[in-house]
Amino acid sequence: KRAADLELQRQLDRELQRQRDLELEQQRRQVEFQLAQQRIQEEEENRRQAELKRLEDKRVRDLESQQQQLLMLQQLQAQQEQSLQASRAIGASSAITMASNVHRTNYAALRSSSSISQTKSSRYDGVEDDELNWRLDSYASLSDFTIVVNRAMRGILAPDFDVEGSNSVNRSAIDFVVGTDGSLSKDVYHVHKVMLAVGNNRSELLGRRIREAENTFRGWGGSSPDDHSSDINVHETIMLEGAADAMGAMLDFCYYPDRPLDIFVENAVPLVYLAQRYKIRSLLEKAEAFVDKHLESTNAVHFLLDAYLYKLDDILRRAIDVTAAHLDERVDFDPIYKLPPELFRRIVLSPDLECDSEMLSLVVYSYCGEHHSEEIDVEYFREITKCKIMPELDAKVALMILKFYVDLIFDDDEDCEIMEILQGDSLSDRCITVVSKHWQDEICEPLMIDTEWDESTPSRRSSPHEPASLHRSLPPKLQNVILEKCLLEAKDDLDTEQTVLESLDVENKVELAESSEKFGGVIGELRDELVHTKSKQQEEVEDYRKQIEDLKLKALEFEAELEQRTKALEEYKKELTRFRRVPGIHNFGEVSKADSSLIDKTKCTYSANPDHHYPNHRRGSRPPTQMPRLVAEFGNLGKENGYVYNDGHGQLLPVFYYQGDLGEW
Repeated sequence: KRAADLELQRQLDRELQRQRDLELEQQRRQVEFQLAQQRIQEEEENRRQAELKRLEDKRVRDLESQQQQLLMLQQLQAQQEQSLQASRAIGASSAITMASNVHRTNYAALRSSSSISQTKSSRYDGVEDDELNWRLDSYASLSDFTIVVNRAMRGILAPDFDVEGSNSVNRSAIDFVVGTDGSLSKDVYHVHKVMLAVGNNRSELLGRRIREAENTFRGWGGSSPDDHSSDINVHETIMLEGAADAMGAMLDFCYYPDRPLDIFVENAVPLVYLAQRYKIRSLLEKAEAFVDKHLESTNAVHFLLDAYLYKLDDILRRAIDVTAAHLDERVDFDPIYKLPPELFRRIVLSPDLECDSEMLSLVVYSYCGEHHSEEIDVEYFREITKCKIMPELDAKVALMILKFYVDLIFDDDEDCEIMEILQGDSLSDRCITVVSKHWQDEICEPLMIDTEWDESTPSRRSSPHEPASLHRSLPPKLQNVILEKCLLEAKDDLDTEQTVLESLDVENKVELAESSEKFGGVIGELRDELVHTKSKQQEEVEDYRKQIEDLKLKALEFEAELEQRTKALEEYKKELTRFRRVPGIHNFGEVSKADSSLIDKTKCTYSANPDHHYPNHRRGSRPPTQMPRLVAEFGNLGKENGYVYNDGHGQLLPVFYYQGDLGEW
């Protein structure tokens, strides 16, 4: 009974220990879960802080860059004023004459350079053995057409500066590229009409202009182009620098139809533009196919900017959709921030947009509030912050978005009643909701910082300080609404925490009661099992005792039987010692018939081995007629060999003899 009580106590201790282990395990898991949540929140906070810091650094760099650009513009303006004064001193008439004959002067220079190359050539005709191409000078290649490309920067007339003809273009409205020597930057190509106007890779625009000019000239009765004017053999145009850089690839395509097109990401869109402008169908097909194949998330912004610059709407639309579909994958948003507002709006409103709502709020605020604040109006901002596009706002910028939104409203109408305008406004409601949910970080902590500053020493207050509470810069009525929402949210948080604590208390009590009840049931089961085990053990002990008694009786019977059989075995052993093996070699001899006392051993000697028979040996082959006697003459032959009896059926059997008590046979 004492042992059973000890066993029961040990089982109870084990059960209590198991319950404590379960409670500790549950507490450990709760702590791990809380730590994991805290770690995730810290990582998210670090990521957002890094993004905000990056945005702030970018803003500082942009301001510095703008200041440098302003200084450069001021210097350029001063240089232009000096140049203007110098040109006025020379005279307006000579300046006009030089401007009108600029391309003719270039042609003369080119002809002079051709004559120089002619003098240097070792050939009779003064021309080297070069393949016909547009890179040769006009003398060597017998060029009959010239293309002059004036490089220009982006402006209101771009990209087709001279769609209506160069004579009708307001050149003062074009920002031409100026070379290092102060002259206009232009490219001159000495080409051939047949290469541009004939074949599958021809330019339909230039071909038509060349043919129309030829027909017009013949109608005037001229004998050669030089008799009338060289203008019919010159095509002068104005292009953006990207298109001007791609002119060489376009001319190679016209000259060499069997060579692959020299196209890559940087010149793909300009080649599409050139193909459309000069109506080169085959070039347009290949350039558009290249864009379709290589337009992806990593270079979509590049295609987007080029397509916007050259007003290629189809490529622009596809680039916008690709950029929007991979916006959440971007790490560097600087290219996005450099886009004009119209392109940014199209990206945000794209049906293919894939971006987390909170991340999108960071990007939108950084673009509108930090990079393009002067270009954004209230309607634009409302459109790109609609609830279906941006249902959730990041807590770090929610108050900034609200402040920027309110400023836009006042910029639109500074005498408006702000609360009437914000009544039922989706964006302001979302901002206030997010701020109130994060009232501790966004309202309470900045307010405590400002309060601590206000209560600091006068010497400390004399240093510059930017208020941390951004909500204080909002209109007073809007501040009251935000503070009321924060108070309600704080009360809800407090009530929720109280409810959670009460719920946990109730759950702990219920769990404790259930554990106690379960523990009592386990104890009862263990007691019943112990009683049953004791009863079963007693029955087994009685059964074992009975079996032991039966085994003892059996053992006594086996001992008596063993003793009897031992005695019988000894008698058998003793009896077996009376048997002797008959020896195999006998010198029995033969009893003489005349005198029975005489025995002739030479005739009747016998061996069971056939090799010992006559005539080889003296032993005979007839078996003896009598049994041998154990005399000294036989020695140990009986132990080494024995008499064998042939039963006539192929078996040889040993033969024994029995020796009685008196030694008789």
